[in-house]
Amino acid sequence: MRIEKNVLVRHVLTEDYRKKLLTKMDQEKDRLTNEVEQLRFQAQKQAKEQTDAKNKALIKTRFNAEINKRTQRVESITFRENKIRTLPEGSLVTGDTVKRYTDIQVGDRWADHKLEDEIIVEDGVIKEIRTKGDHASHDVKH
Repeated sequence: MRIEKNVLVRHVLTEDYRKKLLTKMDQEKDRLTNEVEQLRFQAQKQAKEQTDAKNKALIKTRFNAEINKRTQRVESITFRENKIRTLPEGSLVTGDTVKRYTDIQVGDRWADHKLEDEIIVEDGVIKEIRTKGDHASHDVKH
């Protein structure tokens, strides 16, 4: 039988990767800020079109919820940006999670299939593939 496992991809923080991350975060913040501005404009427009106070309040509530979601995401990105700026080079930064398929058979040790896998990437090159267990003695380097 074949099962699917999640594999964590972690990046070694280099100056180049730090710049890429910060640029990506700035772009995401700009996009979210533009969305907030558009939502405010749409909220005003729709509120003007409504004559019923109850409908105006519903529109305002709905748009404010969407605006708050995006504002919180901007704050979260800002927090992550500050963290990235202060991390020393060589730190491991969690990136994506990818899927991996593994075959299991009757008689296999289940604990061996529960081990966590992670891929270490530095400057776009896979440097290491690790299988981590519950104990340091189970760590396997590929």
